[in-house]
This record gives sequence, structure tokens and C-alpha cells, in this order.
Amino acid sequence: METLRILWLNWRCIKHPLAGGAEVYTHEIAKRLAKMGHEVILATSRPGDLPKEEEIDGYHVIRGGGKYTVYLHARKIYHNLKREGWKPDIVVDEVNTIPFLTPKYAKEPIVMLIHQLCKDCWSYAVHPLVQPFGWWLEKKLHKIYIDAAKKGSLKSIITVSESTKKDLVELGYPEKLIHIVYNGLNWEPHEDREKLYKDREDLVAYIGRITPYKRLEDLIRAWRIVEQENSSMRLIIAGRAEPKYLGRLTRLKEKLKLRRAELKTNIPEDEKRRILAKAKVLVYTSTREGWGQTVLEANAYGIPVVGYDVPGLRDSIKHMKTGILVPYEDVKALAKAIIRLVEDQELWRELAENALNWAKQFNWDKSAEKFMKVLSETLLRET
Repeated sequence: METLRILWLNWRCIKHPLAGGAEVYTHEIAKRLAKMGHEVILATSRPGDLPKEEEIDGYHVIRGGGKYTVYLHARKIYHNLKREGWKPDIVVDEVNTIPFLTPKYAKEPIVMLIHQLCKDCWSYAVHPLVQPFGWWLEKKLHKIYIDAAKKGSLKSIITVSESTKKDLVELGYPEKLIHIVYNGLNWEPHEDREKLYKDREDLVAYIGRITPYKRLEDLIRAWRIVEQENSSMRLIIAGRAEPKYLGRLTRLKEKLKLRRAELKTNIPEDEKRRILAKAKVLVYTSTREGWGQTVLEANAYGIPVVGYDVPGLRDSIKHMKTGILVPYEDVKALAKAIIRLVEDQELWRELAENALNWAKQFNWDKSAEKFMKVLSETLLRET
């Protein structure tokens, strides 16, 4: 196919201080589309002192607005580009709870990218007075996209897991329009497997955003049980933290008098790699995930993952094959699974091997090729 002009809308870019798995996905796919020869412009918010415009790995970034006003600025960027003579061939509308409402103004074919629905995460993400209305509002906004899909202006939907696809179908989206393009990995040459496993410690880790819907208080409460039953295991919780939530976790840790639990914030990439190189188990206690990028990254280090049996995590964690799934909010089961994996060397080795083999199925090149295939087929249907 000829070179495409792709306008991509997302609330954050890879340089945003709160960038997470969705932004990694956007960045890894966008830079590969640019490398294929396509012209990609990402319209996004402008936090702090980031420049209004810049090139990142071959794609162009235009920033404007903040957490809530980015949606108005994105619409303005769309119209400004067209006035200046840059007409997109296709618009990628990445929905992270609050959508850009492109069906209301974009004339070009629209592809929606969505990692997960917020749904029950509303209980943790907003002011208590707004919580009862969060899911109601989210459904109302999605109704605009569902109608657009049925009328034909929303051409395709890309998501990252079977769980999110199921949620979208239940919400009313036409199943035939939904395509799954999994997260990927940036593979680097690993040493042989024996070296990969030899320096493991009795270390359990969580790496990711430290934010309420991750339910890390459950992990801390489970850790009290772990400390009572095992005298050698250590816990590290590391990532970018919301200050109020970090304070709550710190106070809980002190209240429970935990001796071998550590909270680390804003760790650099090399420290993240050092933790993964030493850890035996990764733990994820989220209310839900789109997929769980760090799950794959841990698997690539031969680390099994213990997680809640919730949307997203039940896709990225294969129960008793690459990790262990436990019932949501079951702190005792969580502690039991952690202890079992660390102490049962035969089981750990089996799941670690499976996790590494599972991770090898994923890479960003493959994901970008499939993403591009969806865009191409979407445009072909227009001709």
C-alpha cells in the first residue's frame, strides 16, 4: 500500500510523566509504522515543560492541553492540520476512559484503539462524589462510538485482549469490527537459560504504576502472612506513584510492622531490569488490566506471575502454566500462591520455563505488522 498519513490521538505520549502500558503500546507501534514509511502524527497532551512539537523515533508529536482539555486541543489540532493542507488518510482514536469523540467531527475513516474499559476502576480513580456516575458516563460516551460503528463512520476497533473484546461486545459493539492486536516485547539477546535463572533471590516484586486501582494494599496485607510463614522472602513495590496513595500504602506497611517490604518510586529503567533479573515472582493485584505489559516483561526474564483472576490478567497469565491466578480480593489465596511459588522449586522452574516460552511469542514488530494490516484492510473496504 502507498504511504499513509495517520493521525493518532492519545491523551499521553511516551514522555508524559504518567505514561503507562498504553503509551508504550502507542510508541512502539507508531515508531514502527513510521519506519515502514508512513507519516504518523500523534496529537496528545502537554505536561510540564515538554515542547509543543517534536519528533520521536520517526513520528511527529503535537501537544496541547492537559488531562481533560487535551480532547478539545486534539480536535483543534485535527482542524489546523487540515487547514494547513495535511489531510489524514485515517484517524486512530485511542480511548482511555474519556474518548476524543472523533465520530462527531472527523471525516476520514476512524479506527478506535482501546486497551480496557474503566468499569469498576471508577471506584478507585475519581472523587467519591463522582464514583457512582463514572460507569454510567463511560457507557454514555461509548454509545456515540457504538452508533458510529453501526452507521459506518467508525470502521474498525483494535483492542489488546479477549477480555476487552468480550466487554466491548457486551457493551454493544459489532463483534465483526473488533480486532485483537496483542502487546509486544523488545527482545534483547538473553544469556542461556541456566544463567538467566542462577542469580535468583527469594524476591517478590510488583513493578508498575502505584495507583489505587492496582489494589497494592492487598499485596501488603498478603505480605504480612508471607512474613509470618517465611523468614527469607523480600518484597519490592516499585513504580511511579500517586502521592496520596503512596502515603496510604506506607502507613499500612508501618501499621502491619512489615520488616521485609520496600516501596520504591520513580525507578530508572536499569533498576527495573535489575529487579527483574533477581526476582522469582511478580505479583499483580489490579482490579482489571487491558493486558498487563509488565507481565510479559517479567515472563521474558523467566519470572512467573501471581495475579488476580480479572479481565486482562486472565489473558496474559496462563493459570498453572506461566503463573497462578487467584480469586479477586482473596488476600489469603494471594499469600498462599506467593509462598508456594517461591518455596516449591520444581513448580517454580516449570512455570518459569513456560513463562519464558510464552513471552517469546510476542514482539513489537509482529504487533505493528498486524496493526498495519487492520489499517490497510480498513482503507481497502473504503475503495
